[in-house]
Amino acid sequence: MCKLTRIWINNCRCNFEQNQLRLEENRASENSIQVQRSPTYAQLLRKSTPQKREPRPDPAEKKRLATKLNTAFNKTKLLAASLGSEEEFSQKPFVEGDKRVQAHHTAKRLRDWWNHSTPKDPGGDQVVVTFAGDQTSAAATKDGHSLIKVAEPTRRIAAEDQTAHVKGPERRPSLNRTTMTQSEAFSAVGDRRPVGMASATPTTMKPPPPEKNILTKVGTAKDGGSTSSPSQGSTCVPKTHIVFLKVHKSASSTVMNILFRFGDTRNLSFALPRNGASQLYYPRYFTAGAVQGFSPKKDPQFHIMCHHMRFFKPEVARVMPNTSFYFSILRNPIHLMESAFAYYKGASAFAKANSLEEFLNDTSKFYKASNGDSYYSKNLMTFDFGYNHNGNFSAKNVQLMLRAIEAQFDLLLITEYFDESMVLLKEALCWDLDDVVSFRLNTRDNSTKSHLSKDTIEKIKSWNKLDWELYVHFNRTFWEKIDRHMGRERMQQEVRSLRQKRDQLAKICLQEGGSVVPKKIADPSLAPLQYGKAKILGYNLKPGLDRTTRQMCQHLVTPELQYSSLLYRKQFPQKTVTPRNPAHLPRLYNHRVV
Repeated sequence: MCKLTRIWINNCRCNFEQNQLRLEENRASENSIQVQRSPTYAQLLRKSTPQKREPRPDPAEKKRLATKLNTAFNKTKLLAASLGSEEEFSQKPFVEGDKRVQAHHTAKRLRDWWNHSTPKDPGGDQVVVTFAGDQTSAAATKDGHSLIKVAEPTRRIAAEDQTAHVKGPERRPSLNRTTMTQSEAFSAVGDRRPVGMASATPTTMKPPPPEKNILTKVGTAKDGGSTSSPSQGSTCVPKTHIVFLKVHKSASSTVMNILFRFGDTRNLSFALPRNGASQLYYPRYFTAGAVQGFSPKKDPQFHIMCHHMRFFKPEVARVMPNTSFYFSILRNPIHLMESAFAYYKGASAFAKANSLEEFLNDTSKFYKASNGDSYYSKNLMTFDFGYNHNGNFSAKNVQLMLRAIEAQFDLLLITEYFDESMVLLKEALCWDLDDVVSFRLNTRDNSTKSHLSKDTIEKIKSWNKLDWELYVHFNRTFWEKIDRHMGRERMQQEVRSLRQKRDQLAKICLQEGGSVVPKKIADPSLAPLQYGKAKILGYNLKPGLDRTTRQMCQHLVTPELQYSSLLYRKQFPQKTVTPRNPAHLPRLYNHRVV
């Protein structure tokens, strides 16, 4: 018993001595370390819970997710977000029943829209306008209540200085050199002032040289021909702020190529779709957030907007300067619908119809107004201009629509008179004739075109009543502008000069002297998108061209999707472009026809 007691006491003594030693070591270490704060409950909980190490993200998975998000951008509704957010792309989308859209387009509110959106003359509040088909004039004031149609906007076809009466933005301190390139000058002023041509740039700036002009001057004053210089005199200043509403199947791809080349060779900025997409939020109403680089905190800083969109002027005005020149192009609805039936064969209304005649003979069987792609098969131009393609408009409301479009656009061109349209556009923009020379792009092979009977033609006109009204009206005003500002004789001379220049370029650039079927296109980078049942023609360049000439020729024949991607990489070099088909096209028949 005594031995056991002695052993127990010795053990207790040893334990006591060990505890004392640990306590003294802890006290000694207090002088050499800082006292830490007591752990929080969350920290204790994390310590008590075993943690699993998160695996490192797989690069392939990240790339797949990014591709999926890019695809979703073009196929889903944009999220609602604050309009004042600089980083957020998404803005509240505008749909057919949106209050802002109704206020902008409905006949009952067009009067209020006119009074608040009509551009005012810099010298006062009155704007003098002229009624179509009438020789009388009237003045629209802010307090006026009559809806007035502008047959000829206050900005005349004769081009004027865009920067006149416009207060110039503040410039940053000048750089420590006497000369700079145009791109450096853009950066120095923050891209905030309207950049024109010679007279709109500072005297110390040296703009980059344009593409080599390998065309000879066609025509002289002696034979009545035209040269490539503007015909409006030395006071004419070329316009560089331009909005082009790209209407489907109306030779708009060729016009787009003209704008691409003009801006590309002069380092102008484009209002490009975000993430390298092919359209500006189409088929929903255009919203400013769809433009790459747009910020509501900055003044409009882009020069050219020309991608597909459903027009909505209030949002376009947030992106483009108020001095911008607005124009579009229209096509005969008969030709347009025949082309649309072949190209958009995958649309819900056309997919089950064996022919256009079959569709028109029983539209109730194939067409449903509630389908999301119904605009491809009825009043497509009306839809692109922002109006209800299924609307049963009265004659009065049709006139209101026409007047509103005339008030918003400076010029409406006609596809069937494409060369005349390019000459008139050249006059309006104060460009050279060389600037509007082009090859036809996105055109079909004749084997995919259909002959239409007189009965089918009448049915197309009746089915596309709104488009027909648009075309008839602006076809008339188109020739009125020619008679008023140029005359038929001078127009014919300019058209002859334009066609001679095109023939010269074809001999210089094209291997076969013209377009070729898809299977004969040698360079895949010059192959246009093949869609539906249409065979879209392309071009082959002549071998052995020098570098400058080949670049000029290549720009002339580059399809819109490839050229748009090139401009996107040039304007936003820090971003990458994922090749994709246009998201607004129908899913069916998405294959390459050879």
